[in-house]
Amino acid sequence: MIRITLALAAATTLAACATSRTAPPAGPATAPGAAPTFSMSPVRFSDLPGWGSADLAPAFAAFQRQCVRWRTRPPGDAVGASARYGGVVGDWLPACAAADGAPADGARAFFEAQFTPHAVVSANGQARLTAYYEPVIQARRTPEGDFREPLRPRPNDMITVDLGAFAEAYDSETLRGAPRTLTGRLQGDRVRPYPSRAEITSNPGPALGYAHPVDVYNLQVQGSGRLVFPDGEQRRAQFSAQNGYRWRSAIGAARERGDLPANGGTWRGFRAYFDSLPAERARAALNADPSYVFFQDEAISDPSVGPRGAANVSLTPLGSMAVDPAFHPYGALIFVDAIYDGAPFRRLMAAQDTGGAIRRGPLRGDVFFGAGPEAGARAERMNAEGVRFWTLTPRQAGAAVAARDPGVSAGR
Repeated sequence: MIRITLALAAATTLAACATSRTAPPAGPATAPGAAPTFSMSPVRFSDLPGWGSADLAPAFAAFQRQCVRWRTRPPGDAVGASARYGGVVGDWLPACAAADGAPADGARAFFEAQFTPHAVVSANGQARLTAYYEPVIQARRTPEGDFREPLRPRPNDMITVDLGAFAEAYDSETLRGAPRTLTGRLQGDRVRPYPSRAEITSNPGPALGYAHPVDVYNLQVQGSGRLVFPDGEQRRAQFSAQNGYRWRSAIGAARERGDLPANGGTWRGFRAYFDSLPAERARAALNADPSYVFFQDEAISDPSVGPRGAANVSLTPLGSMAVDPAFHPYGALIFVDAIYDGAPFRRLMAAQDTGGAIRRGPLRGDVFFGAGPEAGARAERMNAEGVRFWTLTPRQAGAAVAARDPGVSAGR
């Protein structure tokens, strides 16, 4: 479910967000300028700061969920077709088998026995850690008062062009450097860009439900969310598709215009600002972001986990993170060292998601904090620069999982 972040404390923070966790990259895969470099260097677990005291239970649960997904795939499948390391599914299955028999309190012993840590070194890309969450919003099944903004399903006329497949078929380096997928619709015999937010919202269409416009926009930024109806039923608005446009924060645009008050750096502040505007200006405030996310309606079978991420695995609070899949394969185990609320944030997480603003290099991450307002408040405060990453690779696979790019070193 690809991507957005909620670290809103700084004026530039929302510009780091990326509309949905399963959406294709909206725009360039990396920030303008020189492409990020990447190297992996094997280290010892004792070299990881705080490894001995880190809470590894969420990462262990996230890895077990990842194993369920891997077991549905052929062992020879590449774990990350576009990533710089990862090997094939079969390289990770011995660790999955060992996880099945590991005791609940044996996560640290399991990881140390099954994996080798590697320092991730990079230049030119972002070294930043932010966070996102799953909003829980009030909704209605038909328009009613402030509950007027539709949550739209994927339109029937939307098509996705897999440029990655064309790059491989044509052996084209030019196509390999482009976004892997493009979203559009047919006009005659040609594929044209899909309409922007302003065009989509100006036309009627089917809806999964209705909510306050800012709440719907928040769900689109986060990628998915939970809908609470008056009868108490809860449903998940799971990411389904995105219109392909590069995400631009409506909150950031309001700040740039000087329209947003000083307390407008949070969703509550932006909603107050939105509600103060005449209808036409309010609509224009949201339309400053051309990106638009469509949803699908799903039951919530396990409230303790989040929506499915880009790896098609349900996200684990503080055990799953979004990464740049050009460098890290989905399912990779990544240990991070950052500062959060003035204290060290040292945690192992599984790479199970991405986002347009997360595709900024191998040291860019977005932590999934869980569902609800408390998780949202915590996610808003995460905006760490200068972070460090380590990745764990299966011991039994050895060099088979190591970095395979010609310009990348898997050793010291």
